[in-house]
Amino acid sequence: MKDMSLDEVRKKINKVDEELLNLISERVNLGKIVANAKQKEDSIYFKPEREQQVLKRISGLNPGLLGNVPVQNIFREIMSATLSTQKLLRVGYLGPEGSFSHQAAIKKFGHSLQLVACVDFDDIFDQVQKKKLDYGIVPVENSIEGIVSATLDSLLKFNLNIYSEVHLAIHNNLLTFASNLSRIKKLYTHRQPYGQCRSWLSKYLPEAEFVETSSTSKAAEIIAEKKDLTIAAIASGIAAEIYQIPVLEENIEDHVRNFTRFIIIGHEEAMPSDMDRTSIMFTLHHEPGSLFEVLEPIYKAKINMTSIESRPARNETWNYIFYIDLIGHQHLEPMKHTLEQIQKKMPFFRVLGSYPVDQDFS
Repeated sequence: MKDMSLDEVRKKINKVDEELLNLISERVNLGKIVANAKQKEDSIYFKPEREQQVLKRISGLNPGLLGNVPVQNIFREIMSATLSTQKLLRVGYLGPEGSFSHQAAIKKFGHSLQLVACVDFDDIFDQVQKKKLDYGIVPVENSIEGIVSATLDSLLKFNLNIYSEVHLAIHNNLLTFASNLSRIKKLYTHRQPYGQCRSWLSKYLPEAEFVETSSTSKAAEIIAEKKDLTIAAIASGIAAEIYQIPVLEENIEDHVRNFTRFIIIGHEEAMPSDMDRTSIMFTLHHEPGSLFEVLEPIYKAKINMTSIESRPARNETWNYIFYIDLIGHQHLEPMKHTLEQIQKKMPFFRVLGSYPVDQDFS
């Protein structure tokens, strides 16, 4: 191989490319056979538990010339393209184009499905509820700022299931047409990234007025339209490219390991996989020990609780909605019995979904 000429190497690459193309075509044809079988059994085309199984198996077979992340990205695009030949799924995300939700949607579903920009969280949920969209993707938790309250509110308001999840590394950039920080008087962005950059902003832009927007890409869109030298946006590098805004400062988040967990919502239930997360929502009786009645069965069953949050209930003063994430699937023991125990004791109880845990932090 080392003694081959450049021309010979290129011919070898062309031969490999032809073989790859034929193998991909064969995989697509096999996917169509699977699709025909699905039509006879059910109408669910995207199955997150199967996706997890494929990616985990491919990572285990990876010889190591490429890391697992690029290998998984390649196979995710192949699966996306294959799925598009079976059904062109419509997936809603918090727009406009270039938002972190948009990036998460591409990471999860690839480029071959139809991604639809929505104006806010309720718009995503409403369109999925009415089946104008097959799925929606929304942020639910950030590793720095914690839970995304608007998502919890929408989960309570709409009768949809959490079907899957995806993690996305978040890098915040300062987008502006200003030549230096001293000129910036207003800062546009979503409240989550604003909180993720709080220390940096206190140090470098302590006097800048915060103007909240529905998404980071909406902030970038505003900056692009106004072209005002006294305003800036916190947004992604991709948004800077899309809206052609200079990046004055890169990676201004306060912590290097800044991740957001996004959930995929839909009407279906995901089947058990190698590792699942179950999300539940409930209210408590106004009695001493009510929360203990929830936590005790979880502790006794040795179920790992990864998150617990509370939100004020909108329909009753000083009443709270609790949101908990647990490791395990709702239809498997010991989770099944534990949830049955909890449900009997709560005035309101709902399983939001069981779905494969995304173990890819990239």
